[in-house]
Amino acid sequence: MRNKLVSDKTLKAYIDRYEKLHKHRDTDEGNRLFVSKVTAVSEQIDNLHVKATVGNFVIENDGPKDLGGSGNVPGPMPMLLASLANCLEITALLYLSVSNVKVNSISVKVEAKHDKRSALNPKNEPFPGFFDIKYMWYIETDENLKKVDNLLKKVEEICPVKGTCSKHHEFPREIHLVEKSL
Repeated sequence: MRNKLVSDKTLKAYIDRYEKLHKHRDTDEGNRLFVSKVTAVSEQIDNLHVKATVGNFVIENDGPKDLGGSGNVPGPMPMLLASLANCLEITALLYLSVSNVKVNSISVKVEAKHDKRSALNPKNEPFPGFFDIKYMWYIETDENLKKVDNLLKKVEEICPVKGTCSKHHEFPREIHLVEKSL
């Protein structure tokens, strides 16, 4: 009996995509089917308040209130942490829905430290960004801890946001100077 953490329609779509992913794993066809370019464009709304357009979605962020931000929308750093939490949750919901582990509900809490002194780039401070990231799973289940732990390890391994944050990235850049419009 499958978990009812997600709808049957969602579960079918997930299983169908997984089978297609597996079939075209490391092929040119797999690259054509499953590699897509994602673009986010950010622009200023007011002061430190900015908006990014990603596809048909608009996401707003603001600088910290103590630096003149409005405090009406989250900043980019809390949004990054929320994205990690949401991705872990979605991955767990999908993965547990196809497992033989009976789970009634699951949620995750993600915490991290952010030392703002890293902006000074001192030698003995952490690099800019979050550090000491940890998460706590809250699961309603009658299953044993070892079985749940093994499944959650797999969830954590395949979570796309966690994987993105864990990789070393190069950030090539271009600068395009635009003429001032009259």
